[in-house]
Amino acid sequence: MPTTVLCRRSLLFAAVLAASSLHAGVLHDFENVPLLTTFQDGGATIVSSGAVGMNGNALQLTYDLTGGSFAGIRLGVKGYDLVALGATGLRFQYRMTGPARQLEIELVDGDNAQDAGCDKAKAFFTPIADGVWRSITLSTASFSTITNSTWSLPGNGSFNNREISQFIFVVARGVGSDGTGSVFLDNFEFVNGGGNVVRSFETFSLPKNEVVYLEWSQNPGVPFPLSIEIDNTAPGASSGNQVGRVDYTLATGSDYGGFVRVLNANFLAEPMVRFGFNGTGGNNTVEVKLVDVDGTVYVKKVTDVTDTGGTWKTASIPVDQFSFNAVGSDALLNLRRVTAVEFVISRGEAKPGVLLLDTLESVPDIALEKSGVGNVLTQYSTPNNPFSPNGDGTKDTFAFNFTLSEAARVVLRVFNLQGVPIKTIDGGTQAAGGRAFSWDGVGDDGRLVANGLYFFVVEAEGAASGKDTVKQVVAVMR
Repeated sequence: MPTTVLCRRSLLFAAVLAASSLHAGVLHDFENVPLLTTFQDGGATIVSSGAVGMNGNALQLTYDLTGGSFAGIRLGVKGYDLVALGATGLRFQYRMTGPARQLEIELVDGDNAQDAGCDKAKAFFTPIADGVWRSITLSTASFSTITNSTWSLPGNGSFNNREISQFIFVVARGVGSDGTGSVFLDNFEFVNGGGNVVRSFETFSLPKNEVVYLEWSQNPGVPFPLSIEIDNTAPGASSGNQVGRVDYTLATGSDYGGFVRVLNANFLAEPMVRFGFNGTGGNNTVEVKLVDVDGTVYVKKVTDVTDTGGTWKTASIPVDQFSFNAVGSDALLNLRRVTAVEFVISRGEAKPGVLLLDTLESVPDIALEKSGVGNVLTQYSTPNNPFSPNGDGTKDTFAFNFTLSEAARVVLRVFNLQGVPIKTIDGGTQAAGGRAFSWDGVGDDGRLVANGLYFFVVEAEGAASGKDTVKQVVAVMR
């Protein structure tokens, strides 16, 4: 994404598809070096690079303010709605070396209808420059609106906290200090009053013309219109709750159609798609598609969505249930950089109808713990899932803890999402009681596997009670 643009409008589809990977509420976790631009006062310099963070990777900014008073970076993000997210603070971790500086955080909106500019709000704080990682939360109330009359692209004079399109971080001279130093940044995220990260990335709370939607239908057909309307009947809805509405007609020349929601989402840490739906019409098919940054498409067909009889229901779909749709430059879905979610309504009973959608979100994975599984393998848990085999001593191995009711031969097998075998661990015959497998993320070929989701299958076969099989998903995230 050309992040030199100070603000962006929602219909810049190609630009948004090239944006860095984010899940809702998180501006950036810096697991990948982000697409950003640097700027500086005359004589100052700043260089960005990847570095080791508190947990995983971080961003390092090396600056020299000997000849200038400030330097910074611009990071493009999606149009976050802080009101709908319930965000009351911006939290991040930092580590600083060199003379103490004043740090400035700016949030930039993107609501100017003529693309002529945008407005911003800023907050300041003085860091502790002792080389130690620290966490800080800035209240959204502490950000003051800047009058942008001196900008080359002035905004409309009103900061819109319902469409945050860019984040700016500035290192400025402290009183009487100059010279060189470094600041490390990690895990920029919006949090609510309880300190929890906000994860919803579409609540349909913004007017349609302020959000990236693409409507279409087949050959060529009339696009199924998407609208935003008030609906207080959705589960947990408050007064004035807004939902997305698709009015569709399935006829010759329009066998399918739908809409695309362009976004930036990280499904690796939160590998489940969840949304509310309410359908009145025939029993037609709905396809949910995930599109990554290089155009690879994975799809999941769901039924009983378009004909709920006016009753709200919730769909929760693990990403491992999506399959390759033969579209894209490769067959691998980059879960860190999902750039669009598509909803496609296709002909089933070929009847028209209305589909309402609410709160499209990703759901974080939870360590599995099951009891009463089978006759042989009676209990298991996966406490390190996801795990991070990067050698930092934290969650470096995946653990599968289990209990056997009798002596049994136990085997653990790992596959990628295409079913290709990755690793086999034959535990042989093990006695009854508590047992465990561990996997360090290295495949049978001796190489560390790539980040992503993998299936694992555990088989336990006893002489008296037969064989039990457990199949689940493990995430690798370095």
